[in-house]
Amino acid sequence: MTELPKYLYRGDADPHKKRKLKETFKSGLLLTNLCNGGNGREIFSDTLENLINKHIAVGWDKTHFLSFSTNEQTAFTYGGNNREHFEVYDDYGSWDFTILTFDTSLLIPGSIQQIKDGIYKAEFFPTCKEFLPSFKVILIDTLSHLTSISDTSNLDFSSAIEKAKSDNEWLILPASPFGNNGELTAKFDTACISDKRIFRYE
Repeated sequence: MTELPKYLYRGDADPHKKRKLKETFKSGLLLTNLCNGGNGREIFSDTLENLINKHIAVGWDKTHFLSFSTNEQTAFTYGGNNREHFEVYDDYGSWDFTILTFDTSLLIPGSIQQIKDGIYKAEFFPTCKEFLPSFKVILIDTLSHLTSISDTSNLDFSSAIEKAKSDNEWLILPASPFGNNGELTAKFDTACISDKRIFRYE
């Protein structure tokens, strides 16, 4: 099995306040865009490849995924909205964006399985009691996965592959169930987020 990167980074500003980033920041949760009226069963009714392509190349405002990168600077580019000047901040009431560090060493070692090229399932011990005994995630190395299927697929993944390569993009899919209705949760437990830094634009 290919070794997972030690850290994945996410820059997040939630400019339209769709995911209640600031409200949930200290709660141990991070919400996906699915929380804003998305279809929880869409992750099962379409192929994973189509949904990855939709997230990266097309645009999916109700996406079930959270974007991360192996490149910390990419996270700053997205979180800071391409601004070059910002400062570390410590006022939790008026910050502009955050950089979140996902630490794969906090995953339960025996739970990590590679299920396809570039796709891994894993579990970790959650912060929130509602997800006990473990929180399930799917980790997707988008460049590796899309490249592995591009020659055999009828779909054109060239745009998504280009963007995935440029951004060193990984996707994380919260894969724990939501109640008993067959959907997956729109909540991402942040027990594996080892560092949360907040910044304000200068």
